[in-house]
Amino acid sequence: MKVITLNDIEVDSVTKRFEDTVAVDNLSMNVAKGELFGLLGPNGAGKSTLTKMISGMLNPTSGTIKVGKYSIQDEPMKVKELLGVVPQDIVLYDYLNAKENLSFYGRLYGLSGKKLKNRIEELLKFTQLDEKAVKRHVSTYSGGMKRRVNIAAALLHEPQVILLDEPTAGLDPQNKHALWEIIQTLKKQGKTIVLTTHMMDEAEELCSRVAIMDKGKIIALGSPSQLVRKVKMENTITVVPDKISSKLIELIKSISGVKNVYTAHDENEKSETLKVITDNPDDILPDVVSTIVNNKTKVLSVQLSRVTLEDVFIMLTGRSLRE
Repeated sequence: MKVITLNDIEVDSVTKRFEDTVAVDNLSMNVAKGELFGLLGPNGAGKSTLTKMISGMLNPTSGTIKVGKYSIQDEPMKVKELLGVVPQDIVLYDYLNAKENLSFYGRLYGLSGKKLKNRIEELLKFTQLDEKAVKRHVSTYSGGMKRRVNIAAALLHEPQVILLDEPTAGLDPQNKHALWEIIQTLKKQGKTIVLTTHMMDEAEELCSRVAIMDKGKIIALGSPSQLVRKVKMENTITVVPDKISSKLIELIKSISGVKNVYTAHDENEKSETLKVITDNPDDILPDVVSTIVNNKTKVLSVQLSRVTLEDVFIMLTGRSLRE
């Protein structure tokens, strides 16, 4: 028996040009109903441009987009009824408090009276904003609090499809994980979510499928585990030396069995690390360590781990997400 998958988003051969720049290049993808789908890539990859076209904020140069069963080009108001959009930039009025901001946006959605009041109370509870905080002006809020009110504003009209553009950008780990819990709860409620991010741990933690974007194209698509298998490598050596130089990186790259080497920032240790991608970590580990030591550099720590989505991105593009 053939299983029919219902799609909440269908993007077919979409291109977006800005004069001589191609921001999205003949891109096609589908997002299933109830799926938490990640758009992963560096700044400038085309992620935000794509989500703006899905939301109707930008018109594609060519191609078609459907949300639900409606064409964004032909029935934009029907699409907007289904969509909740959380932009990367905070879209709140600083001189109003959380309730006043949500009341304003609720009226734009056509809500009023007791229904609007109850919906605001429900969302303030859902986004974990306490009663004292909601009475203060938004200008006094932390970045995490502003993000939560931003999400609440997008949920007022109970949309089925939610577009989240870099929702945790600039947040500390505690606030980031609090927002992750909110996103996971929305997924459990059956919402269809498109999450754009350049944070690999976020995509791996939250998304059932990920599209890796680069230069306006999707260069890889699948679950995080499928993408790791695609590069046919599963191991990485993480080394923390006391200093990193371009000479050291080139020396390690020249070791037989090393597929790639790149630097990464360890948020927990607040240090720069070397990531060495290889098929045979046990065999080449002694050579990696001796090369570092012979370069008059101390090895502070060494760890063997699985390849991550960031490693996959580097394998596919030859560069880091941070470049």
